[in-house]
Amino acid sequence: MEFETLLNKVLEEPKIEDCCKLLEKANSFERARKLLDLASKIRDEKVGRILKLDSFVYPVKKCVMEKYCIYCSNYVEKLRLEPLSLEEFRTAIDFIKDCGMKRVTLEGGYNPDNSKIPNFIVMAKKSGLETILDIYPISQSELRAFKALGVSEIYSSLEIPDSKLFSHFKPEESFEKRLELAKEVCRNKIGLSSTIMIGLPNTGYEIWIKGLFMLREFECLKHCAISSFNPVYGTPLQNAEPLSPVSVAKFVAIARILLPDKDISACGSVGLQSLPLMLLAGANRAYLGAYVCRARTPKGFAEELEDVFKPDYEAKVRNGLVFANPSEAVERICRDFGFEVG
Repeated sequence: MEFETLLNKVLEEPKIEDCCKLLEKANSFERARKLLDLASKIRDEKVGRILKLDSFVYPVKKCVMEKYCIYCSNYVEKLRLEPLSLEEFRTAIDFIKDCGMKRVTLEGGYNPDNSKIPNFIVMAKKSGLETILDIYPISQSELRAFKALGVSEIYSSLEIPDSKLFSHFKPEESFEKRLELAKEVCRNKIGLSSTIMIGLPNTGYEIWIKGLFMLREFECLKHCAISSFNPVYGTPLQNAEPLSPVSVAKFVAIARILLPDKDISACGSVGLQSLPLMLLAGANRAYLGAYVCRARTPKGFAEELEDVFKPDYEAKVRNGLVFANPSEAVERICRDFGFEVG
């Protein structure tokens, strides 16, 4: 089948098998360009050329699993971070607001204790920030309470849309419970955000695309984040190979075709260097706004030597917290591509 014919077939009547074939056949410059061009055109028509910047605070809860996810930095004991206190969170929100951000995601590990979350939400909302939650687990009563406090989106990330593989990579969680949480988010008429992980060993196109098809069934879906696996030293997957930015971009393009009017971002190993490629692939959202997180070392995240070259953006460590603002660098990139930042 000619590539253009397959491309039109996926556009008009998408099937998992054809989407897989499309990714397999987008293996030349010309074919990849056609795939990305179509996705970019769809993005322009459906959601426009405005890049939504997401800021975040991490962690608002400590991960307390007995068996940690085998790809996550929390698997390594010395990399586990203590949650921000209420005062630290207030400082973080003030910084993010002063950087001109419009929205903030409160991120935390798996922990049944959500007692501090309402206070965090109130602080963020009082600052005028659209507030998003990426925490687990969340009970039905907590969902209702969070909605009443004005949360606009709640994550229920399918991540690895296969029950057996999900349990392999995330031994203390259940794929079925993630699906149920997503349904509850929709029943409560809250915007649903969900992450699909790509690049994990022993997963592939069929599983990743299956996740996109599952998300198509949720009317309340607002945001699909494509997270590219990034190996962490000290985990069982430390020697696994990450995907290339081009592979990530091609999957972002498929996501745009399947979810034409939804917010789509790329995260994980994606940063400023690959943002232009993601914009070309149809993304309209990025976790590259101002952020605050617990520092792992006195220099931030690692003890490496000072950079020889001037960094793209400034990150400072104050009182054990990293304060960073990539947004000005993002705006420069967007201007070069004719995008606005919102």
